[in-house]
Amino acid sequence: MIVEYNGVTTEGFVDSIGYQFLYFVPKDSVDMDSMALKDIYYAYNDFNRVFHYSWSFEENVRRMENRTGKVFTVQGDTLEFINIQFNKDMINPEILIKTGIDHSEFVSMFQIEKIETDFSIMTYSIRRGFYYSYYSFLLASTFDIMRTWDKERRAVPQIWDQYNDLFPMISIIGMKETGVTYESFTSLIPFSVLACMVYDVIRDKNKFFFTPVYEKRKFGRNMYVFSLKHILHTQTKKLIFKLEGTKLGGKVIGWIRKKV
Repeated sequence: MIVEYNGVTTEGFVDSIGYQFLYFVPKDSVDMDSMALKDIYYAYNDFNRVFHYSWSFEENVRRMENRTGKVFTVQGDTLEFINIQFNKDMINPEILIKTGIDHSEFVSMFQIEKIETDFSIMTYSIRRGFYYSYYSFLLASTFDIMRTWDKERRAVPQIWDQYNDLFPMISIIGMKETGVTYESFTSLIPFSVLACMVYDVIRDKNKFFFTPVYEKRKFGRNMYVFSLKHILHTQTKKLIFKLEGTKLGGKVIGWIRKKV
């Protein structure tokens, strides 16, 4: 069973998993097909063993742990919990839910349709909102430095003049006045944070889906987790993989790894 981020599930016989693709023969077919690993949320076999899962799957699991909420099973039952932990190895993908002070129970991940946590998970919305505004001003200041660059002046004073506008007055370190951009900077941060929180509430980001009730039924929301850091990391690994395939690149990267 190959589950995509939106819950659409493809049933078939897996042949192999490469660096970028999963190769399989779809059910009721004899022709080989493939699916990019970046498009797969997770995949499991008839023995209920998860043999591949995405970074988004791992990140969603991490975000759910140690929170309160509700578990909705595929049988239609609802279990309220005060804490939740996941079996990380996925050989036996069970979830430990604590339903009371003195009571806990294991539930198979394949018996769970979705998990709904409390809104403490909005801490991720707050953090994202802050970074959106913070990096926006840093990028804007950097572009402004490039636009107004004066070859006749020294580099350090020019760079400091731009980034200094983002800081408040701190006389103890010699900053005698508040930067002209500081007020806009501090005003945008709360707005950005609030916008991210509202967006995540509307998009039900406190709800995490696992097993579709029906094979062709989609999840209540897309389970992909956007992360620029993860995207850059993945693209860098792909670039290194391609370079290692060349004669010169293989020698250079091999030498670097030995040194590290």
